[in-house]
Amino acid sequence: MFHKSKQFLLYRFVLASLCFFLPLYTAFSQKEIKEKGKKLVLLSDYIGPVIGNNHKDVLGTNNQAGFETGQVVKVNGIYHMFVNEMFFRPHRDLRISYWISEDAVNWKRHSTIKESIPGRSPSNPRSEVWITGVEFNEMEDAWNIFYVAYRGGDSENGEYARSDYQGRIWRAKSVFKGIDGISGPYADMGIVLQPDENSQSWEGQQAVATFNPYKVGDKWYAFYDGHNYIPKGPWPVGLAKASKLEGPWERLPEGINPLPIAEEFIENPQVTELKAGGYLAVFDSFGNHEISYSLSDDGINWSPEIRIKIQSDKNLWGKEGDHAMRTPLCAIEEDDGTFTVVYTSMVNDDKKTFYAIGKCTLAWGK
Repeated sequence: MFHKSKQFLLYRFVLASLCFFLPLYTAFSQKEIKEKGKKLVLLSDYIGPVIGNNHKDVLGTNNQAGFETGQVVKVNGIYHMFVNEMFFRPHRDLRISYWISEDAVNWKRHSTIKESIPGRSPSNPRSEVWITGVEFNEMEDAWNIFYVAYRGGDSENGEYARSDYQGRIWRAKSVFKGIDGISGPYADMGIVLQPDENSQSWEGQQAVATFNPYKVGDKWYAFYDGHNYIPKGPWPVGLAKASKLEGPWERLPEGINPLPIAEEFIENPQVTELKAGGYLAVFDSFGNHEISYSLSDDGINWSPEIRIKIQSDKNLWGKEGDHAMRTPLCAIEEDDGTFTVVYTSMVNDDKKTFYAIGKCTLAWGK
């Protein structure tokens, strides 16, 4: 009995020592980040995908092409991932799925939230459905998801049949109220932003593409994307605003839109309100094994993009190329000051096209 007690005390001492020496990464204010020249750096990356093509829930749902775009939120210590599954052809056959995890590494698929309507055509307004935003609406005491629904291109009228046109942003609300209603089901509440008389010249033929709300004080803002196919243009981003998450939403004026964050390509910005003040947005951009981020003091004026490599040289499981490393789904600021990033990436495999889910940890450094 005495021997066991000594072992127990030794265990407690070692555990306490480890906790004492574990590094804590300081939460810096925007001013400190600028003055001290701080940048986000890769602290650690999980070896290989956390969800690959051999995951049991991928095999069990016949997900053949993988994942793209979505958002991860952390609620009461649990990670909740809403992500699009390209279940047959990449970027063509879509459904919105919901996954949960206690550590952002071991994931379990919970359900299908929304599905596209089979039969891609100009007359099918849900040829594709892509979730991009997940927020809790305190006024409704319910979760809201935002997803874009596209029609297919009309080749008879000079459009690209394989491309997405006239994106409409749908808002859906959790049927069950309260924080625990996050798992759904979700009921469509209506369209909050779409091509109309208020569309701006830079938005192009694809817009409205993606919609990512975040709160600043008592107001809501949302990044939204656009792109012009003919003539081919860049992929810019603008802002919309609303006094309530459910809307009505209106675009910020041209001159503010589009935002000068990235010169050529920015997609699916996910915003984190930093604990020390200000805002961080992570998003899909160009670069091998890279994503980008931008900072803002007020949630409206954003800095030019800064790219960061999120796979270490010894762990390059993602394919090379500007559009191979895909979309960050979050940058969750943890209690220790680090950021958990979950992202999608094409797997470095020439035999099969599959977009897997990866995970890494970022921290402020130089």
